[in-house]
Amino acid sequence: MAIISTSIFSSKALATNVTYISQTKDLTPYWHNAYAVAQAAASDLDINLTIVEGQGHHLYQAEVIADLVLAQKKPELLIFHAYKQNAHEYFDLLEQAKIPFVTYSNFTDIQTLPAHKQVGRPQGKYKYWLSEHYVENSQGAGLLVNSLIEQAKSVQKQPKKELKVLALSGDLILESLERSAGVAEQIKQRDDVILVQDIVANWSAEDAKNKFKTLFIRHKGIDVVWASSDVMATGALTGAIELGLRPNKDIFIGGFDWDATAIEKIQQKQLSASAGGQFYNIAWLLVQVYDHFTNQSPFIDDGQRVNDKYAIITQSNLSKLKPLTDINTLKAINFYCFTKTYTRQSDYDFSMLNLLKQSQGSDKEHCQ
Repeated sequence: MAIISTSIFSSKALATNVTYISQTKDLTPYWHNAYAVAQAAASDLDINLTIVEGQGHHLYQAEVIADLVLAQKKPELLIFHAYKQNAHEYFDLLEQAKIPFVTYSNFTDIQTLPAHKQVGRPQGKYKYWLSEHYVENSQGAGLLVNSLIEQAKSVQKQPKKELKVLALSGDLILESLERSAGVAEQIKQRDDVILVQDIVANWSAEDAKNKFKTLFIRHKGIDVVWASSDVMATGALTGAIELGLRPNKDIFIGGFDWDATAIEKIQQKQLSASAGGQFYNIAWLLVQVYDHFTNQSPFIDDGQRVNDKYAIITQSNLSKLKPLTDINTLKAINFYCFTKTYTRQSDYDFSMLNLLKQSQGSDKEHCQ
């Protein structure tokens, strides 16, 4: 079990012990960024944060939760990505141990499960389940594919009847399935594009490259490649160049994650777009955790789930948003400035524009 910890103390609030079980399998650039942001936010918010790498599997995660329940020093709050197939089992454990928890999940369709596996809504059947958050994967997928399509259409001298879109999925986990569904839904609403195929490329650049080259020939050309990760997008880009295609002229390719290599490729006018910003999501949740424990804005039983949205980086906004992809930017951000304890506002502003604003201050101790 890999564990990463960080803590800092100041006069803002009493330190709170929070454990986050991530979905990490390998410490990819995305997870490196996500951990760095979470740790920076925890330091600013006087939260003692422990990160446990969850290996992306529901059985391993259940074992980790069982160990935490039996631990002599239990977390004051647990954050984890819930898997609906066995959620009821570890929800029961946490409820019995009286450990408050917040899930990253989207259980809108969990009523389709057998009655004994249904968990209801936060602060309902399980009083210690404080809140549910989820990432708008379908929203990000739609933004990305529409951006790629519009870029492709903008260079056409004689518009084609239908642009051909290829989707490269990561695997069959929920996140990847939600993104694929978002692409299919957006294309279904348009009459100027067709989805020629959605194929699994296993989050692999090499797999994406080889499958793109094969499918480009099979479908007699492809105009847009939507990939569920920047790693696969860069793999498809390599394949396109090997076939003699001109990026951003003959083909438009984009992915997810704001990976450093992808941002560089956008700057070089090779990749067309990247959907990202989600590696800030645990930091935004920690902001809300801080407000909960200071009673400024406790999690309440109102049936509302909090969803985190994606932002798109393209050539048109690269110069503006690129600083948010650089973890060194964190040195200038004080995440306390986003709390309701500080702003006294009724709503949170977790927008990229507000994040940019806070990152551009000359003094981290003073909010912008």
